[in-house]
Amino acid sequence: MLLLAVAAVVMGILYVFRPPLFNLALTMLRVDLFAFGGGFASIPLLQHEVVSVHHWLTAPVFIDGIALGQVTPGPIVITATFVGYMFAGLAGAVVATAAIFLPSFAVLVLVEPYFDRFMRNRYFRKAITGVLLSFVGLLLAVTVRLAVNVSWEIWSVVLAVSAFAALRLKIDVLWVVVGGGVISVIIGLF
Repeated sequence: MLLLAVAAVVMGILYVFRPPLFNLALTMLRVDLFAFGGGFASIPLLQHEVVSVHHWLTAPVFIDGIALGQVTPGPIVITATFVGYMFAGLAGAVVATAAIFLPSFAVLVLVEPYFDRFMRNRYFRKAITGVLLSFVGLLLAVTVRLAVNVSWEIWSVVLAVSAFAALRLKIDVLWVVVGGGVISVIIGLF
C-alpha cells in the first residue's frame, strides 16, 4: 500500500509541475493495466497510444524502439523506456519505465498471497483461458502492425522467413536477433 501511496503522490506532483510527464505516466500505466498476457500484448496498445493518439513518435521510430528493446536485456515493455526518452529525455525514460511496471508489480504483490486459492476456482481458470486466447489474438495484431511498417524488400523477406525457420528449429532467440542484425549490417554494406 505504501508503494501505491508513493505513486499517487508522484503522479500528483507530475500533474501540477510537469503535465507532459504526467500524461506520459498515465499512458504507460494504462498500457500496462490493459496489456494482459505478456509484454507483446502491450505493443499494439502502446503503438496506438504513442503513434496514433499522442503523436510522440512516428511508426518507424516506434519500430526502432521495439528492435532496440529486443537486443537489450529485459522484457519487451522496456520499449516504454525508449518512448519516454524520445519524448522527454532522461526524465521521460525514468517516468515511463516506472509507470509501465507499476501496475503489474502492484497486482503481483496484492494477488500473490491468494493465487493458489484463485487457481482452484474453475471460473478463474476459465477467465485465465480467455485471457490467454486474447493474448494470441494480440500477438497476431502485433505481427500485422509491425509487418505493415517494415520496408519489405527481397532480402528482408528472406531474413524474416529465415528467422522464423530458426525459431522453429529451436535456435535461441538471442542468436536469431543477433544474427538478423549482423546480416542486415552486411547487406547494408553492399
